[in-house]
Amino acid sequence: MKKFIILLLIILFFTKTQNVFSATRAFTVDNIEIMGKTNAQNYRNKYLQVAFKKGFEKLIISIIREKDQKELLSTNAQIIKTFILSYKIIEEKIIDNDYKLKVAVVFNRKLVEKFLQEKNISYSEEKKLDMLVYPILILDSNLHVFSKNKFFEEWNRHEDSQNISFILPIENLDDIDFIKKNLLTLEESNLSRLVDNYEIKNSTIVILRYDKKQLNAFLKINLSGINKVKKIDFVLENYENAEARGDIILNLKNYINEVWKEENLIDISTPSYLTVNTKITDMTSIKKIIDKIKGISLIETYSVEKIDNESAKIKIKFFGKIKNLQERFRENGFRFEILHNEWNLYLNT
Repeated sequence: MKKFIILLLIILFFTKTQNVFSATRAFTVDNIEIMGKTNAQNYRNKYLQVAFKKGFEKLIISIIREKDQKELLSTNAQIIKTFILSYKIIEEKIIDNDYKLKVAVVFNRKLVEKFLQEKNISYSEEKKLDMLVYPILILDSNLHVFSKNKFFEEWNRHEDSQNISFILPIENLDDIDFIKKNLLTLEESNLSRLVDNYEIKNSTIVILRYDKKQLNAFLKINLSGINKVKKIDFVLENYENAEARGDIILNLKNYINEVWKEENLIDISTPSYLTVNTKITDMTSIKKIIDKIKGISLIETYSVEKIDNESAKIKIKFFGKIKNLQERFRENGFRFEILHNEWNLYLNT
């Protein structure tokens, strides 16, 4: 009898709260820095407005494909202000006449999505990811992988990617020998052994051939098993020009970021629905399952369609590709199997 009462309470709880979590979703932009002088009247409020606009711009660059950014980056400050849920001042300093402000801004996800939908613009999932990047430089026919490879040395000199943390490989003599043996055919060769030893699901191998003021870049991108290749040519008058190298690195990072956005696009005008079956092992397991579902940003709403003391059937409304939803389930501690065209979801123990 006691178990029945507890189960009844759980059913009532999830029936009442099935859509609450989606209404509180938000986009958060951290570490927005503004500097200026304290001469102007009401300067603090003035710089806060600048921070709000800069935060919106950072959000747009982070989640919107480059071809769709121009129109959005010119959005009026008053419109941007309507999207703001809250903000937090992280740091505020005045030294002599110099003012420094660092804030975090939280944007209302629903309002931003509605704004994008009205403009018929899709956005990519807001997600931080690690990516192994392996720059290989052939400079006038001479191989440089780690030593004297300025692209390797300078790749992370500037933190200029909103979504991707680039991780460089560790020097390995076997890798160097392998690259030497395949030097003339690197673009056509299977180079997966260079990145497979790292516990990082995403990787980009960048083959850079420089000769006669021309830098040819060939990218082999792997996004959790999805492979993309791209050839990009740059004019580089002087290899020793640090500023020019920095621009090329930025261009390569931006291209990798664009590929990631393309693979993780969310079209909010066309939601999808999925019903999953899950086992209930004890009185707290259904709550654990729902809490984890709430943590998946692709999921808009859920409803518990059926529940008893052994299992539950949960209907999920989500945006984006099904393969991305599968990946988010794995990342949030689920495993799943599809039997007789039904999804069965299990919590990892």
